[in-house]
Amino acid sequence: MMKTILAIACLCTAGTLSAQELWNPLEVDVTRAITKDLFESNAVPYIQPMVTAINATSNARFYNTAYVPSWVDQPYVRVSVNAMVGMIPEEMKVYNPSLNFGPRVNVSQELIKYGSIKFVDGKFTYVINPTYGDTLGLSTTLIKELLRDAIDSNYFGIPATSATLFGNSPDSRVYLPGNDKMLQLLHQRPEYKVLDSTAKAGLDSLLTKMTLPSYLTLPPGADMSTLIAAVPQIEIGSLWGTELLIRYIPPVEFDKNVGEFSFWGFGLKHSLSQYLPERWFDCAVQAAYQGTNLKNTVGVTQSTLEANARIWSGNIHVSKEFWKTLTIYSGFNYENIDVNSSYTYVLPQEIQISLGLLPWTEPGTVSQPTPQQPGDQQPQTSDVNVTNTNTKFTIGASVCLGDLCFAADYSISKFNIFSFGLAYTIGAPPQDDDK
Repeated sequence: MMKTILAIACLCTAGTLSAQELWNPLEVDVTRAITKDLFESNAVPYIQPMVTAINATSNARFYNTAYVPSWVDQPYVRVSVNAMVGMIPEEMKVYNPSLNFGPRVNVSQELIKYGSIKFVDGKFTYVINPTYGDTLGLSTTLIKELLRDAIDSNYFGIPATSATLFGNSPDSRVYLPGNDKMLQLLHQRPEYKVLDSTAKAGLDSLLTKMTLPSYLTLPPGADMSTLIAAVPQIEIGSLWGTELLIRYIPPVEFDKNVGEFSFWGFGLKHSLSQYLPERWFDCAVQAAYQGTNLKNTVGVTQSTLEANARIWSGNIHVSKEFWKTLTIYSGFNYENIDVNSSYTYVLPQEIQISLGLLPWTEPGTVSQPTPQQPGDQQPQTSDVNVTNTNTKFTIGASVCLGDLCFAADYSISKFNIFSFGLAYTIGAPPQDDDK
């Protein structure tokens, strides 16, 4: 019975391969499925450097002094504009690609999903369901099982490195095994060896007529060397030695490579040194919760990325004032970020051209769709969740001239950054007698 099942299944599948004159929908949809597996195999290492950088950058410029008055007659407000500049190191621009088509399946059991066994003319036969979805499902199952064999046999050409979102690899290719190697793998499978000649011919016909692209491409990256951000900030104090911090950025595009970025956050800072009977420096603890939204469009095919992050941060910092104008400060931060990303993409342009979905065009130019070759009209979406924890050491200095202060510091962590701030205090806080 298994011989009949496989023979009829494959012959039914092969019979759908000439549905379009310029492009074959079955080949296109199988390629989509493989492309999705390729992207999701590498989505986390591709996006991870961006998450690491956002984590470090978003938690910069929280403080330029540890001093918080233990009491005030009336609230004071410190308004500041802060800028962060990070140099992206080379190791954050590349990663090692991989490919995973998921766990192996039992082909015999998978066949039942797409058809049924019927008793016809005195024998059991397998009849595939009369829908394109079942034909596609069956074809994808068989092709992916052979591709898993190809991975085990090292028949894929996977580059040693490729670009992260920060990097630049415009032509990073994963080469698929050709039909000759796929046929070789098919002939080695135990199911194939027990088939009769008719069934074997059906399977061979399937692979011969299924002309997939010779390679798939990985995302090229945005080619970034620096990450620049800015955030306005308000601090309000003081109640029992505690300050409230508020941050907000409406959707804005700082850099076309970064895309549209919005940001909000709030935190509380509490003086520890107020509890000391005598002190020659100030000490405070601070906790903050922030959120970001990032929207970006990348590449010729205008793939879109939307990422929403939630960030927790805690720090302890100290400062010392000299001559009523200069303050040296330093702190230690612990930071945690959780990012939910949604990446919507179509097949890369060169793959669409090879499949016949788009007309041929010179490399580096945009192919214009036609009614006969409309391009990939079915974007796929991959959801990626990435987390990151970070510890950061900061050292800096601020100079105040009356109510106006300028601060600059450097933070050392997984992603090192310079940050600068210009602040003006309305209603200057009083100086404690023992400060």
